[in-house]
Amino acid sequence: MWISSNTDIDDQKRIEAELSRLYKEAESLNRAKDDFLATISHELRTPITSILGWAELLMMMPLDDATRRDGIATILQSAQTQAKLIDDVLDVSRMITGKLHLSIEPVDLESALRAALTALLPAANAKDIEIGLNFQADLPPLSGDTVRLQQIFWNLLSNSLKFTPAGGRIEIRLVAIDPKTVVVEVEDTGVGISPLFLPYVFDRFAQQDIGSHRNHGGMGIGLSIVKQLVELHGGTVSAFSDGENRGATFIVSLPMTAVAPLALQPAHAVERVRAREKTYAVSRGTR
Repeated sequence: MWISSNTDIDDQKRIEAELSRLYKEAESLNRAKDDFLATISHELRTPITSILGWAELLMMMPLDDATRRDGIATILQSAQTQAKLIDDVLDVSRMITGKLHLSIEPVDLESALRAALTALLPAANAKDIEIGLNFQADLPPLSGDTVRLQQIFWNLLSNSLKFTPAGGRIEIRLVAIDPKTVVVEVEDTGVGISPLFLPYVFDRFAQQDIGSHRNHGGMGIGLSIVKQLVELHGGTVSAFSDGENRGATFIVSLPMTAVAPLALQPAHAVERVRAREKTYAVSRGTR
């Protein structure tokens, strides 16, 4: 005769609880995947519709010079938007499969920041958003991938522009917090981040509010790409917000010299980097 013990029952309960947790996680991931596919379909369809519409007009009827220039400009802008969406999806795929690599070289961070900002100035001017710059002078070059660092800054600035109402302000800061670490901070007066969503803001496919997010456009993978690229440089990125409609601050901490990604570093090294970042955030009053 077999008699069950309390240990057997406890083990069974733990197994059932773990299976239930895994099932809920799988359901959540499936919902996120479905939301992402719906969003990407919408985001890709929008520029295609614009391109097709103007292409048909240009072929079917004579247009005056001004209208023709507007049509060509719209086609170009729509094609660039679509190319950016596709590049982001491909980057996510490369990150998941571990095939995204960096080309390390000396990088002038101020120039990289200004290049990203220049590309977004028309959008900022259209919303009458004030841009404040506070860059530490004479910073030495940082070891990194120029293209990927510009991508990090473009995504962060684009995110702030997207969620900051017309007439708002974005402050960009660049400072060395010690001889080995440089920090880039992007602070906005936008819609903010709810406390419940803040821990998930860098998760792939995570969206604070689906309806609101789609009104702003985008696929919800930009901040996930930022996190992956920053960590590939051996750095960290954090987000702070006092809540909805209270703005948000994103802090990127990067080593001056190229190092192994944090995931490959000893735990104590990771904690040192994050402790420096936290100290800087507290001193800036962002928490």
